[in-house]
Amino acid sequence: MVKLTKHMHCTALAVTVLCGAVACSTTPRKTTEQQLADKETAERVQSALAADKSIYAQHISVQADSGVVHLSGYVWNPEDLYEAQRVAETVPGVSQVVDELELERGGIGNSPVSR
Repeated sequence: MVKLTKHMHCTALAVTVLCGAVACSTTPRKTTEQQLADKETAERVQSALAADKSIYAQHISVQADSGVVHLSGYVWNPEDLYEAQRVAETVPGVSQVVDELELERGGIGNSPVSR
């Protein structure tokens, strides 16, 4: 009986810890208004990037999450990396920019050039 009680306590503890971990790892679903605000922020950033004639933004993707904007894709030179982040930071509603852009040097990738 003592072994059974110990086993039940251990099982209950394990279940409690597991439930706590799951509860901490899930975030509440966004409301329709929050989803719309994120979409509008991403669209404003994408438009601002497209309007900036100093960078080629065709390959830049934008995602927004409660004011945090993620830039992904690739650009051709280091200046475009910095300019894309600078432009995104100036858009109303953006609180932070996460730069996940990749540099495609000279449009040929990062692999060595064959000669």
